[in-house]
Amino acid sequence: MRIDLHADDLGATRGVNENILAAWDAGALDSASIIANGDGLYVAVKAINSDITRRLRLVVHLNLSEGRSLIHPSRLTLLVDKLGRLRHGFASLWNLWQSSDMQTRLRLRNQIEVEWREQIKKAIEIFTPRCISAVDSHIHVHMLPFLFPIAARLATEFTIPEIRISNECYHFSFKESLWTGFPINILKHLLLNILARSARKVIKTYNLKSPDAIFGVLYSGHMSYETACAALKVGRQQGLEWIEILFHPGRASEYETDRWSGKPEIGRFYKHPFRDVERDALLRIAANKSQIQK
Repeated sequence: MRIDLHADDLGATRGVNENILAAWDAGALDSASIIANGDGLYVAVKAINSDITRRLRLVVHLNLSEGRSLIHPSRLTLLVDKLGRLRHGFASLWNLWQSSDMQTRLRLRNQIEVEWREQIKKAIEIFTPRCISAVDSHIHVHMLPFLFPIAARLATEFTIPEIRISNECYHFSFKESLWTGFPINILKHLLLNILARSARKVIKTYNLKSPDAIFGVLYSGHMSYETACAALKVGRQQGLEWIEILFHPGRASEYETDRWSGKPEIGRFYKHPFRDVERDALLRIAANKSQIQK
């Protein structure tokens, strides 16, 4: 079974980079998702490209939720706030789509495609000579049925062979299930698994690859060593050939506040102490990876 130990949010800020790059330096990361409009993006590029002989699967983390847009805000009236910051999460995009007429929906899709194309283009340019292997998205927004075909089409346009389908097999970790956010994550898990059915059909059209399953939605924000081991056990039981275990190990500094001044809930997620626990879990899994894969 192929196991990709993966970190989201590389490049968001310098502080977020520190834990992710420490895990990579320790050999604990197989892949990482890049936020192309991140405040710490160029620091990440310098570190990752300092030794291009070291393997790292790079993924563009398509973003509609935080930071300033790469396209001028005047062209993204449905996506940004008055300061030109991307403002949408999963629920707000869904609500906007459902409440809009056909013309507004067309404008929304066009604006998203323009911004996402620029994010992919920038990631490819600045990480060269490394290659971009896949696309996924911040808060899984690309899984929305009206957006997944855009992400798939852009991957094909830039000759990117893989896309994340947020399909997760159920697994249980008693300690982390006591976390207050777990019930919400169960709902996210169920919804994303439903949306994954149509996404599987789309990737056949575009001849793209995706892991058989990802793990990290049910316990997003609380991925411990025990939780990851529970995921690996289920993956083996179901005979999966390729899984991605998703972590958020990058913890923002307490002084990094400007990026999330309009989105305090996202800022709290980035600064949560459990991100250090996720980093440590990632290091522990990597240290035992040869044993785990047997």
